[in-house]
Amino acid sequence: MYINRLIYENVGPIQRININMPFNEDGTPKPVILVGENGSGKSTVLSNIVDSFFEFADLAYSNVKETDFSTNKLYYKTLSNIEINGKNNYMFTYISYNNDTTTCYISKSGKITVEEIAKKYNIRIPSEMKRDEESYKSITRLNNKKIDEIWSSNVICYFAPNRYEKPLWMGDNYYEIDNFSHPQISERIIRRLNNPIYVNNVNHINLQWILDVISDSRLDFEMNNGNVIVDASNTDRNILSIAKHNLEIIMSTILGEDVWFYMDFRDRGASRLKILNKSKTEIVCPTLDSLSTGQSALFNLFSTILRYADNNKMVMSTFLNDISGIVVIDEIELHLHSKLQKEILPQLLKLFPRIQFIITTHSPLFLLGMEEIYGNENYEIYEMPSATKISVERFSEFQKAYNYFKETKTYQEENDQIIKEAIEKATTTDKPIIITEGSTDWKHLKAAHNALKNDSRFSDVFQNLEFEFLKYEPANSKSDAKVKLKMGDKTLIKICENNAKVPNTTKKIFIADRDVPDTNTQMGGNEKSYKNWGNNVYSLILPVPPHRIATPNICIEHFYTDDEIKTEYQYDDGISRRLYIGNEFNSNGISVEKQKMCYKRSFCGKDSIKIIEGTEDERVTDLNDTGTNYAMPKSKFAELVLSKEPPFDNFNFDSFVEIFRIIKQIINEE
Repeated sequence: MYINRLIYENVGPIQRININMPFNEDGTPKPVILVGENGSGKSTVLSNIVDSFFEFADLAYSNVKETDFSTNKLYYKTLSNIEINGKNNYMFTYISYNNDTTTCYISKSGKITVEEIAKKYNIRIPSEMKRDEESYKSITRLNNKKIDEIWSSNVICYFAPNRYEKPLWMGDNYYEIDNFSHPQISERIIRRLNNPIYVNNVNHINLQWILDVISDSRLDFEMNNGNVIVDASNTDRNILSIAKHNLEIIMSTILGEDVWFYMDFRDRGASRLKILNKSKTEIVCPTLDSLSTGQSALFNLFSTILRYADNNKMVMSTFLNDISGIVVIDEIELHLHSKLQKEILPQLLKLFPRIQFIITTHSPLFLLGMEEIYGNENYEIYEMPSATKISVERFSEFQKAYNYFKETKTYQEENDQIIKEAIEKATTTDKPIIITEGSTDWKHLKAAHNALKNDSRFSDVFQNLEFEFLKYEPANSKSDAKVKLKMGDKTLIKICENNAKVPNTTKKIFIADRDVPDTNTQMGGNEKSYKNWGNNVYSLILPVPPHRIATPNICIEHFYTDDEIKTEYQYDDGISRRLYIGNEFNSNGISVEKQKMCYKRSFCGKDSIKIIEGTEDERVTDLNDTGTNYAMPKSKFAELVLSKEPPFDNFNFDSFVEIFRIIKQIINEE
């Protein structure tokens, strides 16, 4: 069961939204994320979705809705004309399911008829829902069997912003249980919903279920015609142990290390369930209650999804890829610190590809994490109250927020200390040291130096020219490099400032790209083409080679010709990849030959010389986007040039001479 379409008009702060829910080609749903300021209507959208859950479930189950003293069922969401947006005289919500426009939910209030709604949006509404009341809500009248089929084969639930797990140190009398809750039914009873829609305070329930899962994974007998046969088949054991393994995957993702659940003797009380490191068999957490609030919130959220699937049918908890349904999460980042938001949470969501996640958030870190884990096209962000789908260009606003975070004092101090130690290790000789803005820049400079140092044409530059490079890889590199740094133009400026405050016995020369005007001003020099910061600290921006005079905003790759930049390399998978240049695409990201498409449209256009590489957000695909990325990462390009791997073994490095000429001027300065 999936939601297919959402239409809202004049509901609270929402004037009009019309969202066709996104799906992948294989039919799996893409996560939908609603963002916006407080009061922009994010929770309003969720409230109607959740209300539709209650209305449909109430058709078949007796325990879905709360009742008053006269046993009348109470609505989860009531209708009030106060909610009508502005000076309008009506509001309505329409939600359809499963590409079947006859399975739907409508709530409306004010002067609009169902027929008018249907005509306005060209939608089909069952005749039994077309009533004349000014305020009412209605759903498709599915029979009990159909509703039970939906709920018994899907996980359908809502995690509200007031969800909370009581920490170990808090006294029970100070912990209030939310009034809107439902009893957990341990055995299936006719017309009673086993999995409450509204999820809250499930820590103790999940703990008991985990103990049951562990017990089942140790099954050592089976029944046959009333007789006990010791030692069940390995197949049965393996199937029953997968649910435990899935729980351990969730916990390992949260804790950042491989762990397993150990069940101790029953007289150990709260410490009966322990979390141990797989390799060292050491206790990571003595109890589930020992987790931080954020860790506990994450584990209970995703283990509840697994438990609900298990409650429906035990075998469903053994295959994460097969668990389907709709999970609504309001303010998903609650209680989570930056790493849990950006790195862990998107990984956990991706464990459940058949769950339709509908999420609200205020966290740019979470959105950036989704970008890294899911890529550009596998989830969608809508900005409220207009539900405008956020484009790549709009997403840059969230990137700015992340940049602000990176520039905080704590982050800068930690990163500066790492870089300081790396520079100190590199200065083991009296030779000047070259520190570049990017992890590929020093490789290109080293390749150029290797090619030019014995060239008689440039003997005046390279004779007696001695220095060392700070050799490093990106902080997120998977290589076994000893030095990994998170560098960039602003970081480079900060390092210059800090190093110039203390005496330096050897000269430190910092080289920045020329593609950021502010950096050009701060790192560039005077008539000497470099800047002396004092205390043996110098900086320069890349000089403009003759073939780039018309386009001076360059980075290191622009010292090669366009043809050299576009050199192709055949990978082991048989695909030829290369770097691309922005002017190969129009402003919509389509190549001139209309054969390729660039994801990073902000880099594209006839006047752009931006280098487009093969990282996740800069990928180049065919127009049908079959998944093949034809762009090469800058890091691979630099390695091929440095190693002189054919056809990268015949590049012309003459344009680099001016860089080394400036370096020699700095070294010779008294």
